[in-house]
Amino acid sequence: MAILEVQNLIMRFGGLVALNGVSFHVEQGEIHGLIGPNGAGKSTMFKIIAGFNTPTGGDILFDGHQITGIKPSRIAAEGVVRTFQETTLFQEMTVYENILIGTHNQSRTDIFSAILGLDRVKQQDAGQAAREVMEFMGLTARGEQLASELPLGSQRALAMAIALVSRPRLLLMDEPFAGMNPEETGNMMELTRKVRESGVTVVLVEHDMKAVMGLCDRLTVLNFGTLLAQGSPEEVRSNPEVIRAYLGGDHK
Repeated sequence: MAILEVQNLIMRFGGLVALNGVSFHVEQGEIHGLIGPNGAGKSTMFKIIAGFNTPTGGDILFDGHQITGIKPSRIAAEGVVRTFQETTLFQEMTVYENILIGTHNQSRTDIFSAILGLDRVKQQDAGQAAREVMEFMGLTARGEQLASELPLGSQRALAMAIALVSRPRLLLMDEPFAGMNPEETGNMMELTRKVRESGVTVVLVEHDMKAVMGLCDRLTVLNFGTLLAQGSPEEVRSNPEVIRAYLGGDHK
């Protein structure tokens, strides 16, 4: 069953065609890789799915419902949450405080709740959710540590925790392994599998082909804004057009 459907997506920036009639789908419960060379349209695709850009043409369906062109906050509330290529954290706040900020969609209050004291319950629930996600991501021991003091791998885990505490059904991960050493990459791969096992579908953009091939169930390959190939890692790895356009000889 498809949780995400991209249908004939077109994106133009003036005379530049960034995406040209791209269609693909993501099955519920899978880890799906979106790959391709620089300039292929991957980041543009993520921005459109998450609501940061409105496409020139085409449709995005999430769980069968149209989400094309609606605000990012509404898309996030529907259950589609994105992590960013550059780790965006509140550096002078603790790990716990950063995760707590991610609960804002669930813990919003109003004047009546404040008067009646109902917001206190929401805040308690938010704190509990933050602690649970912190434990799930293996960050409890670092809970009182400032984000600025974390190594890169832990910063990426924290960024994922902030996304997860908002209870997404679909998590968009933008280059989660960039700049990591092999040990950090291995740890992040295990965390990504753990996230999928918890019931969250994952779509990731990534250039680390060893991580992609070892992690993803299926792949979609873009090249110059068009769909080049789709299939399992094995099918994509052996596709002559993909090898010629992107993988070359350094993909095993």
